[in-house]
Parts: sequence; C-alpha cells; structure tokens
Amino acid sequence: MSKIRIYIEPAGIKNQIQIKEKAVIHKAKDVLRLNKTKRVYVFDGQGAEYLYRIREMDKRSILIDQESVERKETPPSKKIIVGFPLIKEDKVDFILQKATELGAYAFWPFTCERSMQGEFSCLKLERWRRIVIEATRQSNRVWLPQIMRTSSIKTLIAREFDIKVAASVDGQNLKGVIKKQWKELLFIVGPEGDFSPSEYQQLREGDFGFVKFAPHILRTETAAIFGVGLINYSMDVHR
Repeated sequence: MSKIRIYIEPAGIKNQIQIKEKAVIHKAKDVLRLNKTKRVYVFDGQGAEYLYRIREMDKRSILIDQESVERKETPPSKKIIVGFPLIKEDKVDFILQKATELGAYAFWPFTCERSMQGEFSCLKLERWRRIVIEATRQSNRVWLPQIMRTSSIKTLIAREFDIKVAASVDGQNLKGVIKKQWKELLFIVGPEGDFSPSEYQQLREGDFGFVKFAPHILRTETAAIFGVGLINYSMDVHR
C-alpha cells in the first residue's frame, strides 16, 4: 500500500500534532481505516517530510507523534512558472492538478483580451490551493506550488525571467527556443481563440519565444499540461 501523506503548514510542524480537520479525519478513519500505532507521513510544502505515528484517534481529532525526518529537499534548481488565462473553472482545476503532478513550481493566472475578466475571490483561491495541495500529496512532492495573484497579461509580460516562452501553433521546436541555461522559466498558454495580434506583438517585444507542441491547435488546458511535461522531460529539469 502506498504511504499515507498529510499536509501541515511549516508553522504547525511540532513533535506532537493534533489534527482537527474534518476531511483528514474522515479519510484516515473511514477511507483508509487507520488506527492507533499506524504511521503517517507529514509534508510541509517547503521541502521537508516527516514520519509520525498515530497516538490517539477519535471522531474529533487525531494525535500524532513525530518519529523522524524522512526527507529534506532544497528548492528545485530549475523552476517552471505556468501562466494561464482565466478560463472555465473545471479547466483551471485540471491545469492546477496535472501541472502540479508534472512538476510546475508556481502558477500565474492572467487576464487578456479573449479570457474571462476580473480576479477570483479569496474562496476561489483557497479552492485552487486545496487542489494543488492534494496533487502535491498524491504525487509525492514536498514543495508546494505557489499560486500568484491574477494579473493582466501586460503585467506578466513585463516581469523578468531567465526564459519566457509562449505556446503558439506558429512556434518552433522547444529546443530551438530554449537555447541558454536558466533557473526560472515562464511558460504561458493563450485562451480559446488564441492571443490577439496586439498581444502577440507585446509578447515579441517582451522577449518571449514561441513553441509549437503539435501540428494542430490544442485546447488551453491541454497545451498547459503538455508543455510542462515536455519542458521537464526535454530540459532534464529533475535529472
């Protein structure tokens, strides 16, 4: 059976932790059917994972004792920041989940001419964060991707990164675009209907390279997920 992992914020990591979150308790008791003396792994989203043993369990809480530090990882030497336009909720969920599993370091939602407009509420951002936490837990990662505040595409273009890449059906091969060493790479995808001509001009003036992933047009969520996986694989990000 795969190991049981629980996310606790760094400030909450102690020798003994009392867990009161209803969702965690339900999963531990009713889904995984854990009991006293069973071990669980706790990760803090900042590179550390710990082994704990369950001391007490009831309907309202789980008390666990720390036994050892299992992993300590430094931040990734190559960080992929995924920029995506505001689109339908289920598609954003899919991007967050799968790109986290594939190694995205951070997410940057943005608005553009053909995207949805506005900024999501705090409740929406919290929901996104829960999706990222669950994907981090499931994929055995110890660094939790950050979700940046929604900005305009103009603001995003102006930010400095070692490499800036945009998906485009008229782009080039990935290795033909990424020709130098990098530590932070911004990879963005366009909305349904693509970027507007003026936005393409802004991207070119902002030193973006354009990458083609397929001979045909991909959906926003498909391009985002496939792009992260391809960059990770082709650029040896985790090797």
